Amino acid sequence: MTVNRLGFFFDYDVDSDGSLSKAIWANDIARRNYSVFGDAVSFDPTYSTNKYDMDFTPFTGVDHHKRSVTFCGALVAHEDADSFQWVFSRFLAVMSGKEPKYIITDQDPGILKAVPIVFKTARHRYCMWHIMNKVPSKFGVTREDYSEFVKKPNAIIWDEDIKATEFDAKWDEIGREHTVNNIDWFKEMGFSEASSLEVTTVRDANRDRNYQVTYCQDTFKATCSCRMLERKGIICRHVIWIYSSNGVKKIPELCVVNRWCKDGICTNMFDCNGEAAEDVDIIDGKQIAMSVMWSEIHQIVAMLMGKLKADVDNFSSVIREFKEKLSPYGSPMNKQQ
Repeated sequence: MTVNRLGFFFDYDVDSDGSLSKAIWANDIARRNYSVFGDAVSFDPTYSTNKYDMDFTPFTGVDHHKRSVTFCGALVAHEDADSFQWVFSRFLAVMSGKEPKYIITDQDPGILKAVPIVFKTARHRYCMWHIMNKVPSKFGVTREDYSEFVKKPNAIIWDEDIKATEFDAKWDEIGREHTVNNIDWFKEMGFSEASSLEVTTVRDANRDRNYQVTYCQDTFKATCSCRMLERKGIICRHVIWIYSSNGVKKIPELCVVNRWCKDGICTNMFDCNGEAAEDVDIIDGKQIAMSVMWSEIHQIVAMLMGKLKADVDNFSSVIREFKEKLSPYGSPMNKQQ
């Protein structure tokens, strides 16, 4: 792994004939983004380059403004398990060994083989876009009931308020009605987990429906069937009500998602040697200080709006005096610069 003085990480591998086989790269900004927003990572090898006949495979996530953010980029010439295993292992090396909570990919055989080898704690999930893209070929577009069928899975898949048990029941009903329960591919796409936690039904008067909240007294972990925390990273009022009912006065840390904290983007990032990336912290600290300074200047100008001209002149003289003290540092830039 090569690291230059600007914090740019790069590594590559070649085939026996000397041609580029795979490469991976990331910079300090991308790594810092991963340290804050790397809880769920999407890996998509569907972008093909024309000139070198290689696949561009970015690692992406979502930031605190719900915008896509790139953590790392890679190129692979061969879509096989060895190539993906190399890319995944180098990705973890770049990110100081920190695994995401979820790794989201398509159903490429090479990826399916490589993920469990490299990622030990991350949960592997299939990309919904790729799943729905395969539905026509698995179901059969020539079937008379095709147009009727494709509407029904979408109705329950994209329903944010649907409960897990309700989803399973409706999916079974769709499967029986359109005889897809006996198709292996559709069977592999249902996944459920059993839970031994106690469930409390909470009535939401605003939405006129009930939600199930599970709560553990030992760990303070609570999950709600509305899945607001999982979907948006914000704790729902149903869980807050359960906490309040059980005497919990402070929201547990496990319910506080770092991406929404005002200082979340300032979290320390460490390089491959375990050392803090101090340069990035200095830059961020300076930007914060500059923002505070501008805020204070704007507040002073606003306060002077209703004052006399003499007050404005006095403040201007203070600024000119300080400007003279800064003259050894060079002249200020003009608007064009």
